[in-house]
Amino acid sequence: MRSEIKPLRARSADRRTLDERLRIRFPGLHRWIDSFFFGLSPHSWLRRRVGPYTMARAYAAANRRDFELIAVFNDTPNYEYRASPGVLPPDLEAVSSRHSGYLDMWQRWTDAFPDIRYEPREMFDFGDRVLVTAEQSGHGSGSGIAVSQTLFQLYTFDAGMVIRQEDYLDREEALRAARA
Repeated sequence: MRSEIKPLRARSADRRTLDERLRIRFPGLHRWIDSFFFGLSPHSWLRRRVGPYTMARAYAAANRRDFELIAVFNDTPNYEYRASPGVLPPDLEAVSSRHSGYLDMWQRWTDAFPDIRYEPREMFDFGDRVLVTAEQSGHGSGSGIAVSQTLFQLYTFDAGMVIRQEDYLDREEALRAARA
């Protein structure tokens, strides 16, 4: 099921919502809620409304470097990140795992591109997998040169928690992986 991800208002994107503050304070409750939500059909009215908004909030958290909140979304003991060739700079590993690997990846990205941002545009909900089309942009820390590219980020969920993220440059490759 394809859904557009509407941009958040700047003020809303720059800080945690009440829901996010509660998610940090009571992660077990939110794991239960997320598990229920992901048990719904991708065609359900509620999931089609809440899913894109939740993804927009998750990207806003990443853009403001709110890693405490992101850790609550990710199943950190089992989390795995994979990138297809060309997504990462040569000095970064294509696979990282656990929350520490995720934080290391972000640290290296922000060292190279201090203002790196991801703007989600659309998502495809495949049930336990969600594919997000996102625009990545920033400026090189040494050169100041602007960079921008479209990424296709595939998230795999288990009981409402992200257990894997895979980044692709090719849309068809990402769609094949999502359907596999």
